[in-house]
Amino acid sequence: MLQNRDIEAQKDQALRLIASRVVVPAGYEFKSVLLLSHDLTPVFVFRYERADGKNASLGGEHFSVSVDLEATKIMGIMHVAELHCGPGLPNDEEAKETARAFLAKVAPDLEGKYEIKWVLSLKENPKKLPHESPFPFVDDAGQEYLITGVRVKLFFEHLNSWGWVIVGREGGVVSFEREVTWSAMMNRRSTPAWLHDVYINELLEDLQGIQ
Repeated sequence: MLQNRDIEAQKDQALRLIASRVVVPAGYEFKSVLLLSHDLTPVFVFRYERADGKNASLGGEHFSVSVDLEATKIMGIMHVAELHCGPGLPNDEEAKETARAFLAKVAPDLEGKYEIKWVLSLKENPKKLPHESPFPFVDDAGQEYLITGVRVKLFFEHLNSWGWVIVGREGGVVSFEREVTWSAMMNRRSTPAWLHDVYINELLEDLQGIQ
């Protein structure tokens, strides 16, 4: 059984892995870390928020990174910010090129182990749910913003699981997730979505409903 000191040591190692592979956006600072579960894999979820304190906390702007407990791989990234709203998205080929370069840097263990299945843009008014659904956030005044991007869908045959890189503006990445299992019956993922505030809010509402 892991002791607290062991978890702290792994957390520090995970932070070093993030520092070596991930660029935390300028103007963001570390806010919190949780130890959760990505299906059967324990993961740390690190959350960064704006240093100026604007649009903070659950449902606001944030940059989050998940790392496996052994601190060997980046499991996911989410950047919910106003800069990823509006026009300026790349075309499909540009998105694929950005996704490949991103994976080579952030998840080098996946090199040669994934297949790009399709490319699809997120839309403010989606028709193909959930693949076109945008990511919302709310500012301090209660104004809702919708994050869009170009989803490059990945399949990992050796893991029998899915993933994606969602490319935003100017070569930036909105989201990266890997080793996600999909429920065809429910037409949604079965792997927990700890990087998504909407998912966490739904869990909190469910918990409140059974009290």
